[in-house]
Formats: sequence, structure tokens, C-alpha cells
Amino acid sequence: MQLPSAVEFDWPLRGLEEADTVFTQNRDGRIVLEVHHPIVAGVTAEMVAWWFGVYAHLKVRIDGEVFGAFNLWHPRDHKYLRRADAGWSGPLKPGDRVALSEVYGPRQEYSNKETVQIVRLDRQGFGLRAIRLGLTVADLGYAFEDAPGGLKVSTRLCVGVANGWTKTLINQVFVPLLFDEKKTEAWMLHNVQEVGNWVNFLPALFERRAQGDLITWDGDVQT
Repeated sequence: MQLPSAVEFDWPLRGLEEADTVFTQNRDGRIVLEVHHPIVAGVTAEMVAWWFGVYAHLKVRIDGEVFGAFNLWHPRDHKYLRRADAGWSGPLKPGDRVALSEVYGPRQEYSNKETVQIVRLDRQGFGLRAIRLGLTVADLGYAFEDAPGGLKVSTRLCVGVANGWTKTLINQVFVPLLFDEKKTEAWMLHNVQEVGNWVNFLPALFERRAQGDLITWDGDVQT
């Protein structure tokens, strides 16, 4: 069964204009996308650090149906997030890997299917890294801290290769093709909506975290 959309949950989705965004191209050709989000009301750094530790394996039961936590984060755009390491146990930690699939854009015309490594997870930040053929091709980082009224969050995505003989080819030819202006804007909007959606479910899940890896959340889900 497909998870209801954010609209069906009656969750307001943030617009790109609500965040401050910065696009930079480094001298070596790598591109950097930064999103400085408005305050996420009612959410704390402790909640987000817990969330990123469990969001690849946590299940949520809503009105009898069980869904992955990652799907709840962006019901329209997120397809799956799975632990990629054999024999894993407990929350995610640096060094662990996850496999993900998501789509975004006005017609969901852009897609991302990748296996990434956790490089940071603490109460100040979370980081993912995509590595291909031994080369880091993308780094995604979240920085967060408690602030008056909620949580202050910034996101930074760096795409491209920092070193190696393929650096010029990848950064100057492939990166501009893969991340044109429309895709850049679509990804930023997707990220703004992800972070904004925390206010709709994260406090409720965190309050119920003692239930373990399957949380029942019924009755107070807005639909």
C-alpha cells in the first residue's frame, strides 16, 4: 500500500522562497548547494540526531498500515532507504552504509538511486558521502542546533571530485550536465520540504521512541 501524500496528510509543504539558498561553483568545477532553512518549530537537535540514527530501519504503523520512516519524511518523493551492510545492529553510526531511492521535481523527473556512507552523526550534524571507484563524488551534510522557537538547520551538498586524474573531466563536463539550473532548484525545494516536514511528525515519533523499531502512531495524525 502506498503511503498517503503529504497533501492527504494535510501537511503544509514549505516553498523554496521560505529558505535562503546559495549556489557556488568552486574553481575546480565542483558545485556547492547550500540551504539555510527557517526555524523548525518544536523540533530539537536531540530529536534529529535520533532520527538520523534510526530512519533507515524504523517502521511506523499508522491506522494499521506499516511504513518505512524514510517514506514518512517525504511521502511523495521518497521511495526507499535500507541498511546496506550485512549483520547490522542498532542505530546508524559513521562508517555504516545505506541504499536509497528518491525522486523530485515538479513532475518527479529527477531521480537519485545511490548507496552512500555515513561520515558523521552527532547532535550537531549528519553527513553522507557517495563514493564511486574510490572517488568521493558527492558529500551531503546537515548542520543543526537548538535555537529560540525550535531548530536551526543548514544543508550543504557538494557534487564533484576533489582530486584524481578524472577531476577535470567529471567536474567540467559531467557535473554541469547532471546538475543544471532546473535540477538544482528542484533538489533545493525537495530538501526544504524534507526539513520542513519534521515539524509534522518528528516530535510525535520521538515521544514514542521507547516503542523500539516499530512505532504505532494512531489517532493524532492529521489527515
